[in-house]
Amino acid sequence: MRIQDLMTPDPLSVRPDTPIQRVARLLVKHRINGLPVVEEGDVLVGIITTGDLTHRMADERVEPRAAWWKESLYRSPLGDASSDDPNRIGGRTAGEVMTRQLLTLQPEDDMSVAARLFINHGIQALPVAVEGRLVGIVSRFDLLKCLADDPGCCNPFRADT
Repeated sequence: MRIQDLMTPDPLSVRPDTPIQRVARLLVKHRINGLPVVEEGDVLVGIITTGDLTHRMADERVEPRAAWWKESLYRSPLGDASSDDPNRIGGRTAGEVMTRQLLTLQPEDDMSVAARLFINHGIQALPVAVEGRLVGIVSRFDLLKCLADDPGCCNPFRADT
Protein backbone atom coordinates (compact mmCIF):
# COMPACT_ATOMS: atom_id res chain seq x y z
CA MET A 1 0.00 0.00 0.00
CA ARG A 2 1.24 3.47 -0.86
CA ILE A 3 1.66 6.39 1.52
CA GLN A 4 -0.89 8.43 -0.44
CA ASP A 5 -3.51 5.84 0.55
CA LEU A 6 -2.65 6.07 4.25
CA MET A 7 -1.70 9.68 4.86
CA THR A 8 -3.82 12.44 6.27
CA PRO A 9 -3.86 14.97 3.44
CA ASP A 10 -3.49 18.68 4.19
CA PRO A 11 -2.63 18.06 7.85
CA LEU A 12 -2.88 20.55 10.63
CA SER A 13 0.37 22.52 10.76
CA VAL A 14 1.87 25.53 12.52
CA ARG A 15 4.12 28.41 11.55
CA PRO A 16 7.58 28.89 13.10
CA ASP A 17 6.31 31.82 15.19
CA THR A 18 3.48 29.80 16.81
CA PRO A 19 3.80 29.96 20.62
CA ILE A 20 4.65 26.67 22.36
CA GLN A 21 1.52 26.80 24.51
CA ARG A 22 -0.64 26.93 21.35
CA VAL A 23 1.29 23.99 19.90
CA ALA A 24 0.70 21.97 23.08
CA ARG A 25 -2.99 22.81 23.03
CA LEU A 26 -3.32 21.68 19.40
CA LEU A 27 -1.52 18.40 20.10
CA VAL A 28 -3.79 17.68 23.07
CA LYS A 29 -7.01 18.83 21.40
CA HIS A 30 -6.45 16.75 18.28
CA ARG A 31 -4.76 13.84 20.10
CA ILE A 32 -1.81 13.83 17.72
CA ASN A 33 1.92 13.26 18.23
CA GLY A 34 3.34 15.97 16.03
CA LEU A 35 2.70 19.03 13.92
CA PRO A 36 4.62 19.94 10.77
CA VAL A 37 6.08 23.44 10.86
CA VAL A 38 5.64 25.29 7.58
CA GLU A 39 6.49 28.66 6.13
CA GLU A 40 4.56 30.56 3.46
CA GLY A 41 3.38 28.29 0.65
CA ASP A 42 3.38 25.20 2.92
CA VAL A 43 7.16 24.89 2.64
CA LEU A 44 8.13 22.30 5.24
CA VAL A 45 10.84 23.55 7.62
CA GLY A 46 10.48 21.22 10.60
CA ILE A 47 8.24 19.21 12.86
CA ILE A 48 7.37 19.74 16.50
CA THR A 49 6.44 16.63 18.43
CA THR A 50 5.41 15.55 21.88
CA GLY A 51 9.02 14.40 22.25
CA ASP A 52 10.35 17.90 21.54
CA LEU A 53 8.06 19.33 24.21
CA THR A 54 8.88 16.57 26.69
CA HIS A 55 12.55 17.64 26.52
CA ARG A 56 11.43 20.99 27.94
CA MET A 57 10.00 19.25 31.01
CA ALA A 58 13.03 17.00 31.48
CA ASP A 59 15.46 19.91 31.10
CA GLU A 60 18.38 17.81 29.92
CA ARG A 61 20.78 20.66 30.66
CA VAL A 62 20.74 19.51 34.29
CA GLU A 63 23.56 17.13 35.19
CA PRO A 64 22.48 13.49 35.56
CA ARG A 65 21.85 12.37 39.10
CA ALA A 66 23.32 9.35 40.91
CA ALA A 67 21.42 6.80 38.81
CA TRP A 68 22.85 8.07 35.51
CA TRP A 69 22.71 4.61 33.94
CA LYS A 70 18.93 4.47 34.51
CA GLU A 71 18.43 7.94 33.06
CA SER A 72 20.44 7.01 29.98
CA LEU A 73 17.87 4.34 29.19
CA TYR A 74 15.28 7.08 28.81
CA ARG A 75 17.29 9.51 26.72
CA SER A 76 16.01 10.24 23.26
CA PRO A 77 17.47 7.96 20.56
CA LEU A 78 17.76 11.11 18.46
CA GLY A 79 20.18 12.68 20.93
CA ASP A 80 20.20 15.27 23.65
CA ALA A 81 17.82 18.11 22.89
CA SER A 82 20.28 20.65 24.22
CA SER A 83 23.23 19.40 22.18
CA ASP A 84 22.25 20.81 18.80
CA ASP A 85 20.59 24.06 19.82
CA PRO A 86 20.53 25.59 23.30
CA ASN A 87 17.26 27.41 22.47
CA ARG A 88 15.28 24.17 22.11
CA ILE A 89 14.69 23.67 25.82
CA GLY A 90 13.98 27.31 26.57
CA GLY A 91 12.37 28.10 23.22
CA ARG A 92 9.06 29.92 23.16
CA THR A 93 8.00 29.26 19.57
CA ALA A 94 7.61 26.25 17.32
CA GLY A 95 10.57 27.45 15.25
CA GLU A 96 12.87 27.46 18.27
CA VAL A 97 11.84 24.03 19.55
CA MET A 98 11.11 22.07 16.34
CA THR A 99 13.21 19.28 14.92
CA ARG A 100 14.92 20.64 11.83
CA GLN A 101 16.61 17.49 10.56
CA LEU A 102 13.57 15.92 8.97
CA LEU A 103 12.82 12.52 7.63
CA THR A 104 10.04 12.75 5.06
CA LEU A 105 8.04 10.48 2.82
CA GLN A 106 6.68 10.94 -0.67
CA PRO A 107 3.12 9.98 -1.62
CA GLU A 108 4.28 7.15 -3.89
CA ASP A 109 6.49 5.51 -1.23
CA ASP A 110 5.42 2.10 0.03
CA MET A 111 4.05 1.85 3.58
CA SER A 112 7.00 -0.39 4.44
CA VAL A 113 9.29 2.64 4.06
CA ALA A 114 7.29 4.45 6.75
CA ALA A 115 7.28 1.39 9.02
CA ARG A 116 11.05 1.02 8.71
CA LEU A 117 11.64 4.73 9.47
CA PHE A 118 9.34 4.54 12.51
CA ILE A 119 11.24 1.54 13.83
CA ASN A 120 14.78 2.67 13.00
CA HIS A 121 14.39 6.21 14.31
CA GLY A 122 11.87 5.75 17.12
CA ILE A 123 9.53 8.39 15.75
CA GLN A 124 5.75 8.55 15.75
CA ALA A 125 4.85 10.60 12.67
CA LEU A 126 6.38 11.50 9.32
CA PRO A 127 5.52 14.43 7.08
CA VAL A 128 4.76 13.68 3.45
CA ALA A 129 6.25 16.23 1.07
CA VAL A 130 6.45 16.88 -2.64
CA GLU A 131 9.25 19.20 -3.75
CA GLY A 132 9.63 20.48 -0.18
CA ARG A 133 5.95 21.31 0.26
CA LEU A 134 3.82 19.59 2.88
CA VAL A 135 1.03 17.46 1.38
CA GLY A 136 0.26 15.05 4.22
CA ILE A 137 1.36 13.24 7.34
CA VAL A 138 1.53 9.57 8.29
CA SER A 139 1.64 8.23 11.83
CA ARG A 140 2.18 4.83 13.37
CA PHE A 141 -1.54 4.87 14.06
CA ASP A 142 -2.26 5.16 10.31
CA LEU A 143 -0.29 1.96 9.73
CA LEU A 144 -2.19 0.29 12.54
CA LYS A 145 -5.52 1.37 11.00
CA CYS A 146 -4.43 -0.24 7.74
CA LEU A 147 -3.70 -3.50 9.52
CA ALA A 148 -7.02 -3.35 11.40
CA ASP A 149 -8.98 -2.77 8.17
CA ASP A 150 -7.09 -5.27 6.02
CA PRO A 151 -4.80 -7.83 7.70
CA GLY A 152 -3.30 -8.61 4.31
CA CYS A 153 -2.15 -5.03 3.75
CA CYS A 154 1.21 -5.87 5.31
CA ASN A 155 1.92 -8.82 3.04
CA PRO A 156 5.04 -7.96 1.02
CA PHE A 157 4.05 -10.56 -1.61
CA ARG A 158 0.64 -9.03 -2.24
CA ALA A 159 0.04 -8.38 -5.94
CA ASP A 160 -1.24 -4.79 -5.62
CA THR A 161 1.72 -3.41 -3.62
